[in-house]
Parts: sequence; C-alpha cells; structure tokens
Amino acid sequence: MKLEEWHLGEGDGIQERQLAAEYLPVLEAHRQDDEPDRIERLRRVYAMAQTLFLMVEGRRLPPRIIVAMNDHKGQLAVTFLDREWQTFIEPFFRLAWRSEGEPAEKVVTSVIQ
Repeated sequence: MKLEEWHLGEGDGIQERQLAAEYLPVLEAHRQDDEPDRIERLRRVYAMAQTLFLMVEGRRLPPRIIVAMNDHKGQLAVTFLDREWQTFIEPFFRLAWRSEGEPAEKVVTSVIQ
C-alpha cells in the first residue's frame, strides 16, 4: 500500500483492523534460542510502534509495511516495504525501542530489495 493511498482511505474497516491485529513481521534476534525473551521484546516494540502510530495518525499501521525486525546485541534493524513508509514510520520505532531502555540511535532501517 502506498502512503498516499493510505491517506485517501475512509478509515479502518473491520477487515483492516483484523489484518493489523494478526500481522507480525519476521522477528529475529541474536541468541533467540538461548534467550526467548528477545523475541517477546521485539513483539512489544512492534506493538508500541503500532500504538504510537495510532495515537498520532488516528489510524492503524497498515499490515505488511514492516517486513522484518532484528535485534542484534541491542541494535534494532527494521526492514520496510518501501522508502516512503520508511521515512514516515521510522520515528515511531525509535521511540518504541527507547521504551525498552535502548538508545533511539541504535535503530537502523532499510528497505526490502
């Protein structure tokens, strides 16, 4: 979904809310097998970013905009669907990562190739 198309919509319908509630990007973390709480932390970060987005924008974060999230030794890597969404949403992930006690500067982003 393009950012401009998202802004033209009439709001969240039942189907959009359901998709947003069910969707999770690919979550990976360094030592996730030894420390399963790292994946839970990524889930919390994603949920916090969604909540912040909803509070600021008044609409839910569209599903599939965030492709993957990876925690590697305290650095969060977020992979976006396209550059436009990357620029628009990155601040929400910086704040969400900060809410987990990590520096906002430790968030890096990229766009799926």
